[in-house]
Amino acid sequence: MNTFKEKVYQTAIAQVKEKINLLKAERKAINDGILEDTKSSAGDKFETGRETMSRDLMTVENQLKQANFEFDELCRFQAIKEPSATIQEGSLVQVGSDQYLISISLGQVNVDGQKLFMLSKSSPLGEILVGRKKGDQVEFRGRNLTITELL
Repeated sequence: MNTFKEKVYQTAIAQVKEKINLLKAERKAINDGILEDTKSSAGDKFETGRETMSRDLMTVENQLKQANFEFDELCRFQAIKEPSATIQEGSLVQVGSDQYLISISLGQVNVDGQKLFMLSKSSPLGEILVGRKKGDQVEFRGRNLTITELL
């Protein structure tokens, strides 16, 4: 595998791991808040606060589930060692002056002073790129772009 591509995966995995750790800490804080909350004479206020914390906990649980899924997907894509003749999940692509890694939607990532964008195959640009090959031209948002590199 291309060493730059490997660094991109390592950076992305580190970001997702950090997100998972932050979400776990937030989940713990919410759980602690629920356990510490004692019923006062203002029963409605207690129930409202507890319900809010329960909704917050559910939101964090869903975000944690998504982050774990993203981590698993990154590990799966990282295991793809051989480049393909066409763009697919796991492909690192140079389109014009921008680089894209078709994997998960993580947005802009900076690696060794270079910026690139991580996007999923179901993103608008991802859908256009998947299945194309080096040298193909694509139109995206009124711009004609050429796929100059495929790793």
